[in-house]
Amino acid sequence: MKIGFIGLGNMGAGMAANILGYCEHNSASLSVLDLNQAVVDRLVGLGAVRGASVQDIAQNCDLIFTSLPSSKQVAQVAFGAEGILENARAGAVWIETSTSELAEWEKVRAAAPASLTLIDGPVTGGAEGAAAGTLTMLLGAEETQLEAVRPVLESFTKRAVRMGPSGAGYATKLIQLHLNYLVAQGIGEALMLGAKANLDLDTLHGVLQNSCAQSYVVDRYIPMVLDGSYDPSFALGLATKDMRLITGLGEYLDVDLTLARKVYETYQVATAEFGEDAPHLSVVKLIENSGKTLLRSEAPQEVSA
Repeated sequence: MKIGFIGLGNMGAGMAANILGYCEHNSASLSVLDLNQAVVDRLVGLGAVRGASVQDIAQNCDLIFTSLPSSKQVAQVAFGAEGILENARAGAVWIETSTSELAEWEKVRAAAPASLTLIDGPVTGGAEGAAAGTLTMLLGAEETQLEAVRPVLESFTKRAVRMGPSGAGYATKLIQLHLNYLVAQGIGEALMLGAKANLDLDTLHGVLQNSCAQSYVVDRYIPMVLDGSYDPSFALGLATKDMRLITGLGEYLDVDLTLARKVYETYQVATAEFGEDAPHLSVVKLIENSGKTLLRSEAPQEVSA
């Protein structure tokens, strides 16, 4: 099997490295492509083949993965004379792992030749999960389309779950992000209530972890608010982009996402205030500024005017 991987960012590089491990023990090879030649060089050093172009990978690979920033980049590699749709070999499979727009993916599907299988398979678990090979992949496909590719998916996932037909993977990813960002903003308000009530915030965190409020967000994010790091592993601008996609999914599916719209507005304000590259939990800074209190493990500190 010849495998291609386009897009070697924080997520893609980790996934591709684990696929290389699969290739070493099977009759397979991996071609990689990215604008960042340093990460391409690193993977080539581990045994990958340097892809010349999207067209090159499409023409020569049986299985193609993409991990890209947005629907715009997905469309760029899909369409045109040098794109995947025009050049994919008959019987090839394209698995799109990005967090992207369902409506735009439908346009790609509509233009795809019948000989190319398209699977939306966004992943969750962060860059650390990509590197460790423990991601969860959310698949939009028919089960029969997955049988041949599951061994490859197992190289970088802990769970690869079929959610339904094409498009179901994209929808699932945005649904879980929707709850993530709602709760991320909510922990700021909860901690501020605790600070104003003179509670020890570390003790409050422990109570929340062992109550009906327990969640990944409570477990992982609260400590990074209390230590003032606001989780630099993910950017505020990307979180805001995700919220745009979530509200867009609501419009596309005709679902009134009242809470999502409000949270999206807050993330937009935070991005304008702190910049796209700020840590994503900087959204909590808006609550700190409003409450004139920094939320910290030590006694809460008054925000300077």
